[in-house]
Amino acid sequence: MNKETNSTKALTNPSLYPLVVIDNTKCRVCEKHFNSSRGLTRHMNMIRKYNEIPKGQEKIPEFLINKFKEDIVYLIHQRLGKNSRNTGLQSISMACPVSLYKVIFRSYIHYHTKKTGAFKCIFRGTTGYQELTSIFNNPNWGVKCHTQKQQTYVQLGPLCSKLQENPLLKLRKQLALNTRKNSRRSKYPYGEVIIEWKRKTDIDAKGNVCCGGFLYIHFFEFLFINDDDDGDDEAADNDNDDGGGSETN
Repeated sequence: MNKETNSTKALTNPSLYPLVVIDNTKCRVCEKHFNSSRGLTRHMNMIRKYNEIPKGQEKIPEFLINKFKEDIVYLIHQRLGKNSRNTGLQSISMACPVSLYKVIFRSYIHYHTKKTGAFKCIFRGTTGYQELTSIFNNPNWGVKCHTQKQQTYVQLGPLCSKLQENPLLKLRKQLALNTRKNSRRSKYPYGEVIIEWKRKTDIDAKGNVCCGGFLYIHFFEFLFINDDDDGDDEAADNDNDDGGGSETN
């Protein structure tokens, strides 16, 4: 009875497992189904271990953490260009110690490979955007504004109904999907942001080994042109032209 009571408490206390929304048998992040709530509990306990900071790890100064977050947002914005030909899957990478990765994305690490030491986080939908806003301390981390009412943004989840009604945007989305299907990197699903940490190793001809940790971010870029105000602008221009003509003698 006590074991079942403790298991029930764990499942009904979301603060213990901030990564998942509980429906007793399904994990929200990886969408894996389990035969029982106990299976889900074991899964969540394993995920919690992935997010633990090793004992004895030196505390990283807060200003360095914030500076690194700013660098990440800068690299994301560098990929958010206004050229529609470049829309689709984007990837950025930068050197990053695993200790810093685990501090920044703590509570969101969902995968770990023992053999390679790799870690991975997955973000999707409105919830994913809000989570990354909280992580990066920047609500505009995934949006870049351009001239002529253009915006490029990180695509999280399906397109909203307003965008789906635009034939041009439908075509661009299909081109992005075709690019993803034909790409070797198709393991990154459309509408998700995947943030990984991997260790890379280089061995020279004499057997000297060099290792380094790297952060990888994969996301889909989408260009949106807001033409809602075109009619209003044209009407305003016509009014100005009429006003100018009436003043002419």
